[in-house]
Amino acid sequence: MGTVRTTRTDRRLLIDKYELYKPFGFYAVLLAALNSAALGGGDITAPSAFALVCAGLLTWGLIEYAIHRWVLHREAHIEDARLHGNRVHLAHHLEPYALDRLNVQLSESLPVCAVYCLLAWAATGSWRATVFLYDGLMLGYFFYEYLDYQAHHGAARNAVVRYFRRYHLLHHHCDAEARFGVTSPLFDLLFGTYQVKRKEVVSRQ
Repeated sequence: MGTVRTTRTDRRLLIDKYELYKPFGFYAVLLAALNSAALGGGDITAPSAFALVCAGLLTWGLIEYAIHRWVLHREAHIEDARLHGNRVHLAHHLEPYALDRLNVQLSESLPVCAVYCLLAWAATGSWRATVFLYDGLMLGYFFYEYLDYQAHHGAARNAVVRYFRRYHLLHHHCDAEARFGVTSPLFDLLFGTYQVKRKEVVSRQ
């Protein structure tokens, strides 16, 4: 019996669309509810709200970098169940175009969101300020998911996407110890992981 080869296009048809879009639907409803409540109060001005969103976006960049560098790239040990996400990510490096892990699962993102909101509330003393910080965090998260998809499976050709696609693919194809940021090079620059060891990259630009 001959072997049936499955192309990327064929495999894309096998994706569970519910599982793919579930996190985005969940967070869209949650953000709509939180912002509807927060915008009803007058204790935070529009400039302050904008500044909080920017601060939340900045913290997303740090969280993204820290998890990617110090959690997902730790050496995986089979007997350590806590490193499941780490093993999944290392498998992603072995097969970066696999379609079975197109986005971060709710079970992985919800604990991070809960801890972030609790810390933001404790730091600001205001649940409305926490909502705007959370808006920035989720803006970064949505941008991350979009860029990660475009890097491995997308076909967008605008200059911004091309820049971030090449930035991320340098991490995959040139130096896995550099370019940990996906949505921003800021923390790579700050932590000294911006430069790659090899300059060549096979990219789908």
